[in-house]
Amino acid sequence: MVFTSVAGHLMEVEFPDTHRKWHGCSDVELYSCQVEKKVPQDKQDLKRQLEQLSRQCQWLVLWLDCDREGENISFEVMAVCRGVNPRLVIRRARFSALIPRELQRAMATLGQPNANDAAAVDARQEIDLRIGASFTRFQTKQLRDRFDMSGISAVRERLQRDNRAPVISYGPCQFPTLGIIVQRAWEVQNHVREQFWTIHVSYREAPPAGGHCVFEWARGRLFDEAAAEMYHEVCQEAGPAVVVAVRGNTRTRQAPAPLSTLEMQKRATSKLRLSGERIMKLAEELYQAGFISYPRTETDVFDPGMDLQGIVSEHSGDPRWGAHAQRILSGELWRQPRPGGHDDKAHPPIHPTKHSLGEHDWGQDKRQLYEFVVRHFLACCSKDAVGSETQVEIDIGGERFRTTGLMVIERNWLDVYPYSGWGGNDNLPKLNQGQSFVPTEMRLRTGTTEPPPRLSERDLIAKMEAYGIGTDATVAEHIQKQLERGYAEKDETALTFWPTPLGEALISGYCRMGLDDLWKPDLRAKIEASIRDVAAGRVSKEQVLQEAIQFFRADFLTAQQRAGVLTSEMARFLPVAGAGGGGGGGGGGGGGGGGGPGYGGGGGGGGDGGPPPAGPHLGTCQSCGGAPLVLTRGADSRYVAVCSSVSVCGYRLALPRAVADASVSSQPCGGCVLSGGGGPLMRADLRFRMGQLPPGILQEPTLTGCLVCDPRIKEIIEACSVGGGRGGGGGGGGGGGGGAGGGGAAGGGGSNRTAAAAAVRNALANARGGGGAPPPPQQHYGTGTGAYGSAADYDDGGGGGGQGDDDADGEQDGGGRGRRGRRTASTSRANGRGGSGGGGGGGTRSRSEPAAARGRGARATAAGGGGGGRGSRASGRGGGGAAAAGGGAVAPLCPRHNLPCRRAVSQSAANPNRPYFKCGHDDRGEQDACGAFVWEDQWDGSSAAPARHGGGGGGGGGAGRGGGGGGAGGGGGGGAVFASVLGGVYGGGGGGGGGGGGGGGGVCFRCQQPGHFARDCPNA
Repeated sequence: MVFTSVAGHLMEVEFPDTHRKWHGCSDVELYSCQVEKKVPQDKQDLKRQLEQLSRQCQWLVLWLDCDREGENISFEVMAVCRGVNPRLVIRRARFSALIPRELQRAMATLGQPNANDAAAVDARQEIDLRIGASFTRFQTKQLRDRFDMSGISAVRERLQRDNRAPVISYGPCQFPTLGIIVQRAWEVQNHVREQFWTIHVSYREAPPAGGHCVFEWARGRLFDEAAAEMYHEVCQEAGPAVVVAVRGNTRTRQAPAPLSTLEMQKRATSKLRLSGERIMKLAEELYQAGFISYPRTETDVFDPGMDLQGIVSEHSGDPRWGAHAQRILSGELWRQPRPGGHDDKAHPPIHPTKHSLGEHDWGQDKRQLYEFVVRHFLACCSKDAVGSETQVEIDIGGERFRTTGLMVIERNWLDVYPYSGWGGNDNLPKLNQGQSFVPTEMRLRTGTTEPPPRLSERDLIAKMEAYGIGTDATVAEHIQKQLERGYAEKDETALTFWPTPLGEALISGYCRMGLDDLWKPDLRAKIEASIRDVAAGRVSKEQVLQEAIQFFRADFLTAQQRAGVLTSEMARFLPVAGAGGGGGGGGGGGGGGGGGPGYGGGGGGGGDGGPPPAGPHLGTCQSCGGAPLVLTRGADSRYVAVCSSVSVCGYRLALPRAVADASVSSQPCGGCVLSGGGGPLMRADLRFRMGQLPPGILQEPTLTGCLVCDPRIKEIIEACSVGGGRGGGGGGGGGGGGGAGGGGAAGGGGSNRTAAAAAVRNALANARGGGGAPPPPQQHYGTGTGAYGSAADYDDGGGGGGQGDDDADGEQDGGGRGRRGRRTASTSRANGRGGSGGGGGGGTRSRSEPAAARGRGARATAAGGGGGGRGSRASGRGGGGAAAAGGGAVAPLCPRHNLPCRRAVSQSAANPNRPYFKCGHDDRGEQDACGAFVWEDQWDGSSAAPARHGGGGGGGGGAGRGGGGGGAGGGGGGGAVFASVLGGVYGGGGGGGGGGGGGGGGVCFRCQQPGHFARDCPNA
């Protein structure tokens, strides 16, 4: 008799050579080409050894793992051995533990290999190969070189190790697992805290009895403060509490069911603080050494004929749990383990197979896991715990309150299982029905709702089990893949998961593409169920393959058609990788306007304006009547409805930042008729962050309506725009070789933003214009824009500053308007002039000022910035600012809530006894969310900084292949400025920055194509 072994699968399922190279075929062909199952090159030595032994033997006994994977490996070994000796007699040994009695039993009961189990694995492997390879190639080609992922530690490590950007892999189990992590993150992020009130009642007996309890209000929590106060007053005036019911019951706490693989992972991750992958590695080592049974099993039911007491007796002398084992053997605690309801007919539940006090080479983790398996086995062989429960119900003024006490009478299995506790208040006061007493304490308590906790590993495993994602043997592997690929990160202290920007971007991208099946668990659960049907012989492998491949092929074609949506969504989460060609970004705009947290100045225009926006269609644009109106997210992460014809129409409706989520509904608008004759728009489903809306504007966090004509949505947009001044116009961008010249424009009225947020938006706009990847050759989509700048025609320059609002006296504040840049003669040579810098917006009166303190908004005093020069020169200066005056006030108004600020005195070592103003909102959470303050000695008496505003910056010089110079900065700003501990700055606007120089063209002078120089031009 000769023994040999293999290392995992002997064969691999792979595409033929013609389809292995990524650029050797169309990706969609991976769904129809043939696949091969053969021994890979690194396992040819194993194959030759098996062939050599097969020629010398008459029998082949397969001792592979007794699960589907082991069955499939058995057929791989059979194929190799029968290839050289067709007359081999083949038998299968089935066992569950590497101990003598189990191996002897397996040898005496040899059977045949299970072809259905092997076919089920073949089906899964082929499905995973086709889907995984096609979408991995699609994602990697589409995204890898466009975005900078080096900020993600796992990606950075792979980049350093492999010296190339990593593959962005897709796995049919991997992505549903990631989807669970991302969904929980969204639930946490989108949770809106709500304040609630409840009546707290407690009672403590006088000594020596000393019983104590807390009563819970039968109404639970109320979200209406007035109603809660009313009930509280009723209770206070009602007199003593009356006991209306006292109920006693016997309760039992069931012993745990026998241990399956997933249950072991769920319990051990939380109790032993080990990862699922670590648990499975240690369990495999314990199994290989003969200390526990096979660790990969779905079974949680012991066979009635199994000698469980024999296993218990091996542990009767252990100093840790031997006494409990003896009580089981004596019959005092013995009970046949309750069935858990799952039986894979292959292995028994996980249980100890050999006693050990802990081997000398065991580490702490292995000792803990072995102890856990033993204690769990002894616990499931023990009687249930028994307790006595007492419930007391009282009445105070018609309001009911309840408390519960529990005293454990018989611990039983709890004695050997320290991983679970049971009990409650076992020191209730002695209260009888009809008795009256005066509560020790009765008061109205307030609190706020909490978001769901971050996803723990135990919860993740439980959800994967519930949805059927993976198998008991692969769940830990799928979780580990999230970390290795850089899709999620794990808090090793809390053992919780959170998606990385890459992981969230991928899920969000497929969500926006309408391909939820690719990341939600339902489809994978159906596939796993079909694979189980193959293993049971209910359906054929070919039938399952045909259905799955047909479905995923349709999804893949859809993904290819909507690839731009995925790319656009990725840009929301990840920085764009550096690429030549676009013009340089314009200078930063001015600071926030007066009267509240205002807009920052418009950012300078960049080079190429980018491709048309991607996203779901609302209908036909009402402005031009021809192009689709798209719902997407702008560079500032706000949702916008924008015309896809940015170069011709430029219509854009920005939704407030209070909109947490927006999507196109299936309901058409009944009252919206478009001027262009395109038919009605589709309504939009909106979900709001209630804390960012003005009080009373909306009662529910969700709203469905037409973005163009619904008066409720218009009211919300207007309400969220109150209180801001105008920022300075941005500098005109240089006309770069790779795209059109852009011009920043000043924003409209303020919208309760911080200037810091505006600066971020400007930076994003600049990056999009100047640093992004260029569009395909010969395509110029129009101008880049600064933040809040409107799109100009074709290759025109920048727009002007924002127009001033009317003040109370009917006089209009002037807004300087920038001059349009010259249109280039040829769209293939985008080397026109840079746009003019936008003029400074007129100062407007702060709407947050009290009536007595209002001053008139000043008129704009200067025109826009100078135009940009050609070549490498930069010319033009920023226009003058606009001045504004404000009246005096007792205290400034909080820029977030428009409420009078609260005066306080600093006790810090750096500023001892220095007075300052801070947010005066009554709610501490709102104070923390605002965080704004201003030193009293730095406050100029204005209510919320009605400032003069900065002028527009000069335009940057245009360029052919060389870069242009930057324009000069514009005027200054003024007014009271609020700082914020949250990083924002509220108050007066600074001058607009100068326009950036044009970037290097990155194209051939002769043919205008990228990738080569004129001396090497293949098209000359």
